[in-house]
Amino acid sequence: MNEIEAELYAKLCEFKLDDPTALYPMSVKLAWEYHWSEIYTLRAMCEYKKYIFLAAIAEGMVSPSSAIDCVWHYHLLYTYSYWEELCGKILKKSLHHYPGDSGASERYEYTIELYESYFGSPPADIWDFPPLHSNHLDQRRCYWQIPNPIYWVKKYLSLYLFHHSVGSKDETVNFSA
Repeated sequence: MNEIEAELYAKLCEFKLDDPTALYPMSVKLAWEYHWSEIYTLRAMCEYKKYIFLAAIAEGMVSPSSAIDCVWHYHLLYTYSYWEELCGKILKKSLHHYPGDSGASERYEYTIELYESYFGSPPADIWDFPPLHSNHLDQRRCYWQIPNPIYWVKKYLSLYLFHHSVGSKDETVNFSA
């Protein structure tokens, strides 16, 4: 890794994908959507940063694994974080997502070779061999899911507070026809 690449990778490592002010940060949404453990989710987010690094320095196009593609899709939903912070301030160029076009398997092989040259062997549970389409990604077959009680307490507490703040205590709502 040369000096410019090392500086870029350091910036990517420091970049926070989770907004600390968000009620449900990206990592929580990813874990919930794909039934990932918290640890797997955080590892996938770290590998996503490595993928972004490879995409930024690669001479050709690279292709993500299924898990990294899921993280990328979610990051694209956080438009300010993706376009302004990541692309604008860190990469200083746009990084567009081109889903499902031809040549993905050759690009994936190139991506793995590039990954190995910078980071060593990729973790097989995140960098699947061969890559699967993200719609078929189901990590439940590999991991025990241990529910996070704090997530459920916050969820049900917010629902409770919402339903009890709709009307005042003196009002009676009649739902009968």
